[in-house]
Amino acid sequence: MSLEVYDMKIQKCEEQHYKCGVCGDPINPYKCQLAHRIPKTKFYLKLYGKKIIHHRFNMIAVCSLKCNSNVLCDPKTRPVKAHALIDEIKLDLKQNS
Repeated sequence: MSLEVYDMKIQKCEEQHYKCGVCGDPINPYKCQLAHRIPKTKFYLKLYGKKIIHHRFNMIAVCSLKCNSNVLCDPKTRPVKAHALIDEIKLDLKQNS
């Protein structure tokens, strides 16, 4: 695991009070998964870019693969929610640049 990924896991675990972002079960940064709300596919990476796909707002710490699949906010199936998230990320990137 890269240091960047581990740092993100720690940050998300702290933000979520060491609870899974879906079911609320306890998690720790060594064993949890970072779930992308907007999927990390080649198509979406090309369409939106790494800054949006790997942004902290698009990541949730989860305890399992089941919970990982429950955070998906795919623009194809949930366009309103996905585009609201993308707009929120773009605003954050603009404010912090």
